[in-house]
Amino acid sequence: MSTQITSKRIRWLARIWSLLIFTFTIVRIFTPDPYATEPVSFEDRFLLSLWGIAILGVLVAWKWETTGAIITIGTMFFREAAWVVLKGRWLPNFLIVWVLLVPPVFLFLVARRMERKHLS
Repeated sequence: MSTQITSKRIRWLARIWSLLIFTFTIVRIFTPDPYATEPVSFEDRFLLSLWGIAILGVLVAWKWETTGAIITIGTMFFREAAWVVLKGRWLPNFLIVWVLLVPPVFLFLVARRMERKHLS
């Protein structure tokens, strides 16, 4: 199997994964929390917006793989640091978000690298 076909398959796997993440996020955003008793605080909105930016980075990677990867990974690191500063602690459960969100951008980068190696 040629590296060009493999890179296309990897890229499409990353795209499908990113669409699933995006769909899940849209559903979560527009589904109200039945247990919420008070409005969402400003700092929580800020932290959630950083997660949204990271997801948009995955979508940017469809066109510009490196730029999208930098946006996603950089925003995720910034989000974790902001959480620790604002909340005073870190939650290990955030690793679930990393496991779901970061692999597709790495797949985009792998596909790009394979394609570039093939062209040179």
